[in-house]
Amino acid sequence: MTVADDLFTPTIAPAAYEVRRPPWRPQSLIFPAAFGGPTAVTVLALVNGRRLGVSRPAHLAVLGTGLAGLVARLTITLAFFDDGGNRPVRLIGALAGGLVWLVAAATQKRLFRAYELRGGQPASLWLPGLGAVFVLGSAEAVLVFLVAVA
Repeated sequence: MTVADDLFTPTIAPAAYEVRRPPWRPQSLIFPAAFGGPTAVTVLALVNGRRLGVSRPAHLAVLGTGLAGLVARLTITLAFFDDGGNRPVRLIGALAGGLVWLVAAATQKRLFRAYELRGGQPASLWLPGLGAVFVLGSAEAVLVFLVAVA
């Protein structure tokens, strides 16, 4: 056996992690972030982080960023509220969700890549993503409306 043969020997075992439910691609969380806001992407990122087995500080970073994104969205909405004028409320929600997505992707990307390299297949985010956008995004929109009206 030559040295060149060793170069082509795989170093990562082909067996996937033992997981109950396969994780979603962290990159795919951008869609619920843009359409559902920080609340939707925070919940999905926390579930995905649990599936991937991220550390407690990573969970807290995602949770903290989600709460900060929601507070920032409410604060900026209040600052721009002017009795029915054009408000960038939707854009603010998408930007706040994008901020949470950046933190989630940063904390989960490495673990997901290792999961994939060991033969793991990602789960589909369609139904959970749509559910989070409709349920959590709607709840967040109602909260923003109530804060803006008060």
